[in-house]
Amino acid sequence: MAHDPRRLERAERLMRVQAQMRRVAETELARTRERAAALEADRAALLGALGAGQFGHLLLGAANRRLQGLAAEAGAVEAEIGRQADALRERGLAEKRSEALVERAAAAEAREHERREALDRLDGLARRSPGDASLP
Repeated sequence: MAHDPRRLERAERLMRVQAQMRRVAETELARTRERAAALEADRAALLGALGAGQFGHLLLGAANRRLQGLAAEAGAVEAEIGRQADALRERGLAEKRSEALVERAAAAEAREHERREALDRLDGLARRSPGDASLP
């Protein structure tokens, strides 16, 4: 396999992009979890107000509709949290794969460097004058 001197650079760039994508996914998941917490706080406040008898009989229907809306929204947000958690897991795996790619590319580059140094040493020995009998 021919050595590509830019392989390591491209692998490192890919790893940086994968890390950035994982951080974006983490941020999105955190925002969605905050939204779920806010919905739960709204629900708890509404239930607390209902329990304290702050609503008259005229507002019970509106409070009930609001609770049902909050429950539906909370269900959708929980489903979104699941999807985002799966996406974050995939981003993490992609980042790990790119890290392994960087390690392999760095090892290949190191092997190529060692090979070239060995060839340079052999070329140096071959170019020595015939009268020089000393070993390096």
